[in-house]
Amino acid sequence: MKIDKEECIACGTCIAVCPVKIIEMKNDEKIPAIIKGAEELCINCGHCVTVCPKSAASLDTMDVNDCKELPQGWQLSPEQVEILLKGRRSIRNFKDEPVDKKIMTDMIDTARYAPTGINKQPVKWAVVYDKDKVQELAKLVVDWMKELVKAKSPIVETFHLDRTIADFEQGQDRICRHAPHVVIAYAAKDDPLAPAASTIALTYLDLIAVSYGLGACWAGYVQMAINASPDVMKFLGLSKKSACFGAMMVGSPKYEYYSIPLREKAHILWAPKA
Repeated sequence: MKIDKEECIACGTCIAVCPVKIIEMKNDEKIPAIIKGAEELCINCGHCVTVCPKSAASLDTMDVNDCKELPQGWQLSPEQVEILLKGRRSIRNFKDEPVDKKIMTDMIDTARYAPTGINKQPVKWAVVYDKDKVQELAKLVVDWMKELVKAKSPIVETFHLDRTIADFEQGQDRICRHAPHVVIAYAAKDDPLAPAASTIALTYLDLIAVSYGLGACWAGYVQMAINASPDVMKFLGLSKKSACFGAMMVGSPKYEYYSIPLREKAHILWAPKA
């Protein structure tokens, strides 16, 4: 940890927000510093760097000058967030047009800021960008489904896979919904933090897509097939040590929605119960 002694006002905010509590105030200098011997516990989250009101703190891994400044009034209002979260829809009908690669890259670049346990950042991304390749992926998923039918897997009846197969063979893609792109979040299969981190990151991506006028939908069949079919794993170029923790179709919505649908009332348990 590096402190600009000319700028530091010894407010102690960096000490207060440190998640792992490894920063202390040196009594002799009144300058915050990492506790001796605790450097290895730092998770490089950047809280100490970005909370400093005088931009006086930096880490060896994070120079404050490289951190983008938050503009005043950057927070959305509760009403804006409510409309965003309630108004977004899972899109299953897409226009026959690609999303610019830069936009796809920018969306993923933002989604990588989704929170992860102890700032582990385990999520990696695979993008099936070419629409023809997306259909190849869908075909491989259907082939996997056919193997389940032959094996009389209970999954077939649970998910009505026979109908999904029949629809696909008649030109109705219920695997990837004829989406132009599929984005996959993957990580080391034995990483206990990866499932939640991937789910949150893809949820970020889902919401970011709205701001670009795009739509997204979770591709559950794709995720299942990736983790069960060596052919699908090979097609995507994923290592056997990896696992898919979520997949999402992305593209321009073919139709526009005009209102917010109803949902069941939230069940809230105020605990502990008196």
